Amino acid sequence: MIHIRQGSIAYEMLTFLSYVAEFPYASIALLGNYETYRKTITKMAQDQTYRVPDHPQKITGRLLNISGSKKQKTIRLGQKGLEVLRMINPDAAAYYVRVYGKAKISSSAERIDRAHRLAETAALFRLAGIETSPFQLPPLQPTRFDATPPDQPVFYTSHELKHIEEDGINKVAFSRITGMLFSSGGCYAIYNSRNSRMEWNGRGEGKVLIHLRSAARTNTGQKEMSSAIMLAGDYSLAQPTLAFLGKVNRVEDRFDEIYDHLHFVPLDSFGIRLIKLLTLPDWNETLLDLLFDEDERAGVGATFCYDATRDGAYVLCFLDGDIFRLKAFWDTVRVQKYKASIICFPEQVPFLRSYLRDKVSLQTVTMETVENAIYEGCGSNE
Repeated sequence: MIHIRQGSIAYEMLTFLSYVAEFPYASIALLGNYETYRKTITKMAQDQTYRVPDHPQKITGRLLNISGSKKQKTIRLGQKGLEVLRMINPDAAAYYVRVYGKAKISSSAERIDRAHRLAETAALFRLAGIETSPFQLPPLQPTRFDATPPDQPVFYTSHELKHIEEDGINKVAFSRITGMLFSSGGCYAIYNSRNSRMEWNGRGEGKVLIHLRSAARTNTGQKEMSSAIMLAGDYSLAQPTLAFLGKVNRVEDRFDEIYDHLHFVPLDSFGIRLIKLLTLPDWNETLLDLLFDEDERAGVGATFCYDATRDGAYVLCFLDGDIFRLKAFWDTVRVQKYKASIICFPEQVPFLRSYLRDKVSLQTVTMETVENAIYEGCGSNE
């Protein structure tokens, strides 16, 4: 018999599926300990007997459905699972019924992939300690209501972005966006390329950015909205993503013309730590102060994209994984034949070696060193 108590894996799985609808079986490791979650999910997809606290009757049946194969193998909430969800978390059950319960879920590969992109995004952010449950968050406002930056990072799914304004669905419909991250470290549009090169519809993304800027301004008071985060399986997809930019015919439709910054974040434990870094207050200035002396820093009138000069070389900080700044830096130093150096994490070295072809020296710093320095300054080890 399985007891479904608040905080248990069974409880968390049912609640999580209430707002992502389904989850890719191949990405179970993003939920937590792989073996623990895999075993629990397998049991929940079989006939079992369950006990729910404060409910005298036992429930027997399958709470989850697992269907499909390979990349399309997916985990969904079953009818018996919805019945249990109504007992343990009525708000979650009501959200699921409102968003997903009125229409038959399509089994098309395109729809499943889109759903998996959103689910992986939410899972990674949950592991980073970011609230992702729509029914735990204040509704997004179409006009100025409580425009104060959140005390803690929060993530709103693309489903929530559709309904800020009456025509919100049309603004998000042609975008690859999976949601929006609000934090004191900045507001970010979130994309997930999974295990393939991201190809954007420039006009659609430009349209959605206007929508996101309005949401940032009316809900947090932040006037700037020029950054995106791209999640991906690993760094092998960063270079093909940059290569795709040059294949877009209309310059105004290029993704680097729409966003000034694109932070590349892998879907793994390193990516979780990088997300935590990007949501800290004043993280950029904190990093630059940590790495460079004041007389090394690039001035306001810098002629191109770099952060400092040291030993006669232009230096870029790539600790934030911003591949757009990296491209701008490399385009200049390659043409001008400048002596150049990049500061990065060890996890980023293989990608940088491949992209820069050993033309730029690399200096590494560990995530532990950065975290210790930053959190000591904040007076916290969280």
